[in-house]
Amino acid sequence: MGELGSIFDGAPGSGTGAKGPDIRVQATVPRRWLGAADGVFISTPDRVPFEGSTVARSRGPDDPKGGVTLHLSAELGERTTLRLRGQGGEHPGKGRPGDLLVTVTIVDDQPRRWGWMVAVVLVAAAGAATAWWGYGRWWG
Repeated sequence: MGELGSIFDGAPGSGTGAKGPDIRVQATVPRRWLGAADGVFISTPDRVPFEGSTVARSRGPDDPKGGVTLHLSAELGERTTLRLRGQGGEHPGKGRPGDLLVTVTIVDDQPRRWGWMVAVVLVAAAGAATAWWGYGRWWG
């Protein structure tokens, strides 16, 4: 879906209508983190290129340096793009900050503990088979 906006958004020299750069980031979030009370930390750049220089990212009052904490709904759809108005790059003049656009990709949880269990069972089985083979050879 396209985004609507003014043709003057971000135009150099457009006074108070001038806007800093939008920042686009991709975030991969495990499904189990959706709806977490503490939110999810998403990494963002602290400075971004703009008009031949770099500008700082405008952070929210509770955002840690280097990222943003998002409280994602448990019903969030796959490949959703969230727009955080005014949390993009600062405008070097009197303009307003750009927006932070976060595209969230949801991944299913991978139970890693099963991998370790399978490895332990295989090692134990190999050890038992080796012991049995040795026992049968010596005592058989």
